[in-house]
Amino acid sequence: MAINPVERRLAELLQRWQAFIDQPDKRVLLWQTPDSGKRMLECFFEMQRHEAVDGGSTSGDTFIVFDAPFEHAIAYSRALKEALAGQYAASHEELERAGQTPDWPFVPDEVPDTAAAFLRALGSLAQHHGVFGHLVAVLMPVRVDDDESWAAWLDRALQAGVPDGVRLLVPDVQEAPRLERLAGAGHAQVLAEALPLDAWSVAQETFAQEPTVGPGGVFRNLLTGLFALAEKGTADQVLAKGRDALAFARAQGWADQEVAVRVLTAGVMLKERRCDEAVNHYRHARSSAEAARATGHPAGGQLVLQTWFGEAAAHVAAGDLRRATACYQAAAQLASDLPNPLMWLEALRMGTYCLAREGDGNAALAFGRPALAVGERLKPESRPMTTLPLHSFEMLRLIEPDRAGRIEAIRRELDRQEVAGRARLETQAASLEGASDVAALRQVEQQHLAEMEDLLRQAQARADSEAAGGGPAFREVFEHARDLLGPAWPIAMQGAIGPAPHLSNAQGAAA
Repeated sequence: MAINPVERRLAELLQRWQAFIDQPDKRVLLWQTPDSGKRMLECFFEMQRHEAVDGGSTSGDTFIVFDAPFEHAIAYSRALKEALAGQYAASHEELERAGQTPDWPFVPDEVPDTAAAFLRALGSLAQHHGVFGHLVAVLMPVRVDDDESWAAWLDRALQAGVPDGVRLLVPDVQEAPRLERLAGAGHAQVLAEALPLDAWSVAQETFAQEPTVGPGGVFRNLLTGLFALAEKGTADQVLAKGRDALAFARAQGWADQEVAVRVLTAGVMLKERRCDEAVNHYRHARSSAEAARATGHPAGGQLVLQTWFGEAAAHVAAGDLRRATACYQAAAQLASDLPNPLMWLEALRMGTYCLAREGDGNAALAFGRPALAVGERLKPESRPMTTLPLHSFEMLRLIEPDRAGRIEAIRRELDRQEVAGRARLETQAASLEGASDVAALRQVEQQHLAEMEDLLRQAQARADSEAAGGGPAFREVFEHARDLLGPAWPIAMQGAIGPAPHLSNAQGAAA
């Protein structure tokens, strides 16, 4: 029986893995993959894990995925040890079913928080349960706060030596690589491989292999091909393919799918700076979206809203802020009517930006003020995840740009101090890599945390003092935003202070 495209990619990954294992001098496999290939890797790791449980692993090796975030080296090492102990405890029943006694003695708190200690723990586990084949630690942190420190941690892991029976597998994203230094260092134990994993190619092959059933199947194939071209082809290729998809959708009376085709095509035009053509496609898409809305399509209003944002982006790219402002005004009104508070916020933010760039600070401030009332409708925990923190600070820039600039300078200085503090911590962690004193590393970490908390308190107090000296309009916006977003805003909240925009002739707005 022919295997499907997903199974074929998984089989290819297995072949690559086995080729790596056949090189005993290689201990670390660095798989460089497009961001769209991440899910395929996760599927491969999950397949290995479940088949290992059943005693019939395809590779014969045991994969353990560690997704702890990398904040700094000491915390990361500790998180890995704790995750290893937790996953081992959760596997007791499985080990017993396989005829093994789950009696590996490991207490994370009794060993140092270092890369070397984590590797020793892996080696100990692999040796204790020899039937594991290779014990594979897949290191794919969900977040990396410092790319250099993450790479340095891996360097120290290599220097400590990957034990016999243990292998490390580290995925890296090709579009935003973090481990180029490791890949290009020519380390004898590291094998770096670029994986040709393309999610859209897999989707195309999958749909092509399946029987095409009815108009839906035909359009699905057309749209999948269009998406693939949008990622790798030219705008003209997308335009030609889009005509076929558009004609088919129109023949079926699928106005919502016409919107999808038009918006995709417009996005590609915008990517190639063909702004006038992008505007044209967004406007045609809006006509189709309005038709869908008129027939009672449940997503009709959202489709119309999408076209307003798209057209506005095309005008901004073309430098026509007046037309962009009109689009954002229409988008804000529609988002209010639907209602869609997140897009309402974004329309208010971008409309404010355009008006300020045009030099009308008073109009910009008047347009942006309702965003705080919109923020009141959101759950408190969700507000920091919107553009409200950034928009609120941008309004402070409009009211008193110099005062807002001084608050921004406080934030920038705090950032500099935090970076310097993390660098000191990483240097200390590296110097203690070979230490056996558990308490020494914990003490270093606690001192670092105390220093960072003190720096934050001082910066927050300076920012609050600066805000208190502002005029009534400045204090009103500051206090309202603080009530909505909490004491972390704006100094300690990520994304609250962006680069200072060029505001043309806008020198601040009156209350």
